[in-house]
Amino acid sequence: MKSLILILLVITFNTIYIESKPKTIPELTLEEAELILGESCYLKESTQTSSNGIQKFKSTFLTNSSIGSSKVIALDYMFESYSDEIDAKKMFESFKLSNETFEGFELMTNLGDEAFFHTDKQNFNLVIARKKNKMMRIKINKITKKTSLAELKKISSEIVTRI
Repeated sequence: MKSLILILLVITFNTIYIESKPKTIPELTLEEAELILGESCYLKESTQTSSNGIQKFKSTFLTNSSIGSSKVIALDYMFESYSDEIDAKKMFESFKLSNETFEGFELMTNLGDEAFFHTDKQNFNLVIARKKNKMMRIKINKITKKTSLAELKKISSEIVTRI
């Protein structure tokens, strides 16, 4: 009988521990960054912060061709988790409002709860997507002939499914 109680306690403790473990952040991998940028790159920086109920993860990738060059080609990725969905919706809406009046803006369907793509076709590509209380952003800063818009949209979709 004592063995049965001990087993039940261990199972209960493990279940509580597993359920309370934080979910991992859906990071953008180096391989994904290289597919989007169309060339080899490296992780320049990666930070994780938490304040005011918002958890943020940010990483910046630079192409190897940027090393020692005045022409920096960067991919910035940011993932945010808000304490509630209303705050995430407000933040998404502010990004949308500041971008939607410019040429190159388009709403994206079937990507989270809401998403958009924006580009000036010369300097940047931007995808912002929200799913429940989480939001991800990918911005490419300096578009080149090697930059893959198809990979940007495909990988953005894959990241949103990992949220």
